[in-house]
Amino acid sequence: MVHRDGLSVREASKRLGIARNTAARWLGMNEMVEPTCPKRVAVESILGPYKEQLTGWLKADSHRGKRDRHTVKALFEAIRALGYSGSRRPA
Repeated sequence: MVHRDGLSVREASKRLGIARNTAARWLGMNEMVEPTCPKRVAVESILGPYKEQLTGWLKADSHRGKRDRHTVKALFEAIRALGYSGSRRPA
C-alpha cells in the first residue's frame, strides 16, 4: 500500500526503524508529528559499590573447576557481609 509522497508502509518502517503498524498509523495521520518520550534518568545500581569486588571474585572463579566456584548464595552472603542491604532476587 502506497501512502502520501509515494512512500510505502514497509519502506517508511525500514527507513525510520519502527514497526510497520506504527509506520502505517503515522502515514495515516493528517499531520505527522513524531511522539516524544521523556528521557530516562540513569539510576545508580545498588550493586554499584560491590561491582569491582564481585568482578574480582567471578574472574578468580573462572580459573577454578566447576565444583570449586562460588555459588550465587555464597556471593550474596559475601556482599551482604560487606554491607549490601538489598535482596537476593532481582527487583
